[in-house]
Amino acid sequence: MTTYDLRAATTLDLPALTRLLPPWELDTATFCDGDPDDQLLLALPTHTAEAAALGCIRIRRAIGLTQPRYWFHVGYRVHAAADLGMFRRERTLMLGNDHTGAAELCNIAVDIGQLDVAEQAQLVQLLVRAALLLLHRDHRQQPVDGSTLPRVIATLPGKRDAHGAAPFWEGLGRHFYADDVDAALARFGSPWFTHVAALLPRHPLVVSVLHADAQAAIGATDARAEALRAALHGAGLRAGQHVDLRDGGPVFEAHLDLVGCPSMQRVRLLLRDTLDAPQSALLIADTGARLCLLSAARSDRDRLAILPADAARYGLVDGESAWVDLAPG
Repeated sequence: MTTYDLRAATTLDLPALTRLLPPWELDTATFCDGDPDDQLLLALPTHTAEAAALGCIRIRRAIGLTQPRYWFHVGYRVHAAADLGMFRRERTLMLGNDHTGAAELCNIAVDIGQLDVAEQAQLVQLLVRAALLLLHRDHRQQPVDGSTLPRVIATLPGKRDAHGAAPFWEGLGRHFYADDVDAALARFGSPWFTHVAALLPRHPLVVSVLHADAQAAIGATDARAEALRAALHGAGLRAGQHVDLRDGGPVFEAHLDLVGCPSMQRVRLLLRDTLDAPQSALLIADTGARLCLLSAARSDRDRLAILPADAARYGLVDGESAWVDLAPG
């Protein structure tokens, strides 16, 4: 199994990131010396001094608080007349900002030119676990108002045709914005989604008026995103009632307290020359963003044994407190 080191991105990583993300996404990205609420993590091959990133994931800890974010809520409208024996249920789309304030996992990408299908799936799973572990650590160390559970979301790419066009957009959005979307994103970046929302219908839209291809794309996931769908599903996120504005891709969501438990927990590190029944562990120290995937063994419920060589490599100290994910994979 391929192993990876994970760390926060820096501006020096920009050349490598252009292979993973479109330029308009990088224009808005912040790095390790930037906004702590907007963090871009990289995955690099272990034990390689000079290596380009093979994967990345972006963590936004509270979206929509400075710039509105929009999604379509998929609901239902019922028309019924008992005396006439009529009952009809229609799907509807309603533009809204329901996920404002949630944490978001986005810009999840791997280098398909360097990794085979199995390695791509493994790395996507690792990136999702690493991001959730960071969110767990930060939430537990700085708890929010107990009256509301923090939520985490991730939008999956929606259905595309053989030419890369999104049937959902062609059937709905293009009626309100006829220009080239890719060109608009290259010019405006992610704020374009906020701008275009001002042109879309504000009242509930009955889905049955859309073309059949657009209807079928609502909540559908692109076949190339199967590894991401499986990783999110395995972590406990599920498709809710919201879809993306552009391609109708599903928004997976969960309350953070219900994701990754009980495999994610706080432990005390112990250095041992040998490990009994070692297993793969994703670990992060209490402070900073030192993420590492290494062999470890459970000493007891609150202690984890690691090898001195790994401790030296990652700057870990005997007796140090850390967060760990011991989930398989």
